[in-house]
Amino acid sequence: MSENYPKLLEDREVLLVRGDDRQWARLRGWLDGYDGPRPLYRIELFPGGDRYTATASDMFESLVRLRCQLEPDGWMIAVQGARRDTYPSGMARDMGGGLRVYVMRPGRKAGTGDIVETLADATVEQLGTVAEQQAWRDAWFADVESGGR
Repeated sequence: MSENYPKLLEDREVLLVRGDDRQWARLRGWLDGYDGPRPLYRIELFPGGDRYTATASDMFESLVRLRCQLEPDGWMIAVQGARRDTYPSGMARDMGGGLRVYVMRPGRKAGTGDIVETLADATVEQLGTVAEQQAWRDAWFADVESGGR
């Protein structure tokens, strides 16, 4: 890695949710550099005295890997990329590092007005598990491809 990396992209408090439990944690997102042409993104979460870390070729995938570490204990991160109805496009992942996701609204294609920051705050009611998010994405794609309802 060169002297310009890692680059801190996000450093703030986020809400963690487990049922009625709420806990604040420090979240940090990094661009660690490049492995050849491929970027390497890292996300860290510090709830209490614990530390969770996940690394991938885009920030969204790093978030998914982090969520997979938290979900067995019932925790969810209240960020836009953890909503059941958000997912990045391939271009957002390849060209934008997965830093933005689309809100997938039933019956309509996503457009520029549906883009939100992956690590921006989300309401608790919008959150879903990784499996719920993937199921929503699959159903949304099928609905959009069939022309909607």
